[in-house]
Amino acid sequence: MVFGIVHLVGMVATVVMSVLLWRQRARQGRAWPWLMAGLVASALWPVTLWPAVAAYWHRKGESAKAPLIAGACALGAVIALLVVGGLSGPEQRAQPAGPQVLREPSSPPPSVIAPEPVLAPPPQRDRALVRDVLDDDRVLIQVPGQEPQVVRIAGVQAPAAGECWSFEARAFAEGALRDATVQVTFGVGWSSGRSPEPEVSLVLPGGAEYSSLALQQGAARLHPQAFLAEGLTSELTQAQATAKTAGRGLWGQQCSAAQAAPVPPQNEEALPAYYANCEQARAAGAAPLRRGDTGYSSTLDSDGDGIACG
Repeated sequence: MVFGIVHLVGMVATVVMSVLLWRQRARQGRAWPWLMAGLVASALWPVTLWPAVAAYWHRKGESAKAPLIAGACALGAVIALLVVGGLSGPEQRAQPAGPQVLREPSSPPPSVIAPEPVLAPPPQRDRALVRDVLDDDRVLIQVPGQEPQVVRIAGVQAPAAGECWSFEARAFAEGALRDATVQVTFGVGWSSGRSPEPEVSLVLPGGAEYSSLALQQGAARLHPQAFLAEGLTSELTQAQATAKTAGRGLWGQQCSAAQAAPVPPQNEEALPAYYANCEQARAAGAAPLRRGDTGYSSTLDSDGDGIACG
């Protein structure tokens, strides 16, 4: 009878403790570890309790330590309950306060979608007919199915009218471009200080890029403020260096001599003389002064006949 009562009290105490801990844990989102702990402790309780009670009654008359043995066994069951209940991961025990986002158990965790890289659109390429050469770096082209438009040849600066090699540069552009069917590439760059026509790269029927060819032959200079695609910039820079080394066109001796020739100074316009009276005019050797002459003044022409200091 005594053993049954002790056993029943122990199981009830174990279940009550498990329920209390389960309710506490349920508020934090994980209840199953404590439920399992209650079941395990219910099984461990009689295993630890019965040997303790048996040892107590067996040694009751022989030792005063029998109650301590029984208490230690009971305490072991409680410790087992706490250890099993604490098996949940630390990341689950440290749930933050506040509302939680609930998902269906079968739903996959949200994935982080990396943004796709933004790529620059490829340059527009068309075949076009060069209808006219307006000047050495502007042409009128017509893409099939579109209206004619004026474009500027990218990266080059032709010699101005009257400058050395300007006539030859014009003839080179006319011969290479007029009435030619070329491949036009838009969006290759721009040059500061120019008119707003789009700058293009022109590939001639033979496959040569016109800007590079004109620079190689010395028919143009590389524009000093051109901002072009990296590959085109290096190609044009090398083409101009080739023309300089070979002394072609603008970099030849004839243009170098013209640039080195001194420019005769322009005569400065003489300021008109001013004479306070006729004595000063006669002393300067300017008298008589006629109307329209330098230094003539109506104040010196007392009779108004157009001759002062006569």
